[in-house]
Amino acid sequence: MAKLLALEWGLREARVAVARTQGGSIVVEHAFGVDLGPRDPGQTFSDDTIGGKLAQALASRGIGRTETLVAVGRASIELRQLALPPCPLEELPDLVRFQALRQFTTIGEDWPIDFVYLDTAEDNTFSVLAAAISPDMVSQISSTCQSAATSTPKRMVLRAFSAASLLRRRDQGAPQPCRMMVDLLADEADLTVMVDESVVLMRTVRLAFGDDGTVQTKALLGEIRRTIASAQNQLRGRRVEKVILCGDGTEQNALKAEIEGGLSLTVELFDPFDGIEVDGTLRTNRPLHPGRFAPLLGMLLDEAAGATHPIDFLHPRKRIAAPTQTKRNLIIGGAIAATLLLFALGAYYKLSSMDAVIANLNEESASLKKDVEAANVSIAQARLVERFLVDDITWLEELYFMAQELPPAEDAIFTQLNMSTRQPSGAQIVLDGYTREAEHLSQLRDSMRVQGRSIVSTGTSDDERRKDYNWRFKETVILTKTISIEAPNPGPATADQPKDAVKETAASAVTEQESAPQ
Repeated sequence: MAKLLALEWGLREARVAVARTQGGSIVVEHAFGVDLGPRDPGQTFSDDTIGGKLAQALASRGIGRTETLVAVGRASIELRQLALPPCPLEELPDLVRFQALRQFTTIGEDWPIDFVYLDTAEDNTFSVLAAAISPDMVSQISSTCQSAATSTPKRMVLRAFSAASLLRRRDQGAPQPCRMMVDLLADEADLTVMVDESVVLMRTVRLAFGDDGTVQTKALLGEIRRTIASAQNQLRGRRVEKVILCGDGTEQNALKAEIEGGLSLTVELFDPFDGIEVDGTLRTNRPLHPGRFAPLLGMLLDEAAGATHPIDFLHPRKRIAAPTQTKRNLIIGGAIAATLLLFALGAYYKLSSMDAVIANLNEESASLKKDVEAANVSIAQARLVERFLVDDITWLEELYFMAQELPPAEDAIFTQLNMSTRQPSGAQIVLDGYTREAEHLSQLRDSMRVQGRSIVSTGTSDDERRKDYNWRFKETVILTKTISIEAPNPGPATADQPKDAVKETAASAVTEQESAPQ
């Protein structure tokens, strides 16, 4: 029976679970925490003190080198939900990497990127949750594992997904409402939102060490409330209906009461060790904080069962390699060799073998037609991606253009600016504000009618409450594409309109929005 070691650590504590495989399940032999003491948040994952303390804890329990699985927290990675145009599923890994390199803020070409599929929208676009980790972080984690006398990590998975996998095993496929799993660790807490069996949102919040328990519970309740609101917005109004607290209730009762009273949600306790076979001293001496081991136990069960980890940075999803062309190349090489031999035999044999050569060339031509058809399909798919990117609206460029072209703050102010892409008529900008004179409103409309844009006016009115800006307006600008700002031409500055009038117009709009009556 093979042995597996699951490992994760934070700023103050490392957690270790060791189990032997038994069929598709596990028997846990060790589960313990290692106090790392106070550490500077700037210290890296390859800090020698971590490896040394882990090595000492493993040696004291007689645990030798074995296959190692490492769980990584949300705070150590880049994570983002991506919307992708329709494409064949086998090309999804390439498309995810292409889109992630454009939308993620700090990743590079050499970063491992893995993803999980979420759903397909009505317009056949794909929604995926993509995660990337720095190669330096991977190297640091591997170095720590080696210095701890274990081995180079076999898996490097995302912690929240492993804990969610353990919860799904307990449910055994039974229908479940939208729920949030809360896992309280030593110095942080994982907040994971699940719909059916899929993880759709995850957050990791830092827990202030040394704070009073009541203060920490109140702070965590606020983070749970914010996560629920974020999930409802992402899930188009679907609400979290249940909260799952990882633990046996020893340290979760206060938080359970706060959630039930403050959020009016059903709260359920989930002991990760329920249903898990244990051995040795674990039968009578369970860990002090059992809830913290949910990611490790879920990771061990997935590995023992041969299941694919949803996010594994050491084995990210890749496009299936195309079949090799060895056989075709051998056929072509044999045909060429046969042709050279026939030329050496003389003109007579050359003429008599022409039919066979022509037949071989026809066969080769027919095989090349399939390659051409496949290339045409790839070109068509690339054009779909290009069209998807061309139609995208770049709002920062729109704001830059408006700041240059709209009347100065002395002539017009804006109380509200609303930008939207999900409208029946397409992307649009709605402007609410006031102008000093009617001709200033005409100037505003003329400045926005460029590059095929159109304006829908809801009318103007004279606002007697204002003594300086008398004309109130509401204009809707219909966009067809992002405005070009490569060669802006704001016009010459005058005595009434200095060169910094553009910046003053934008600043005045923000100031008026804060002070104007609603």
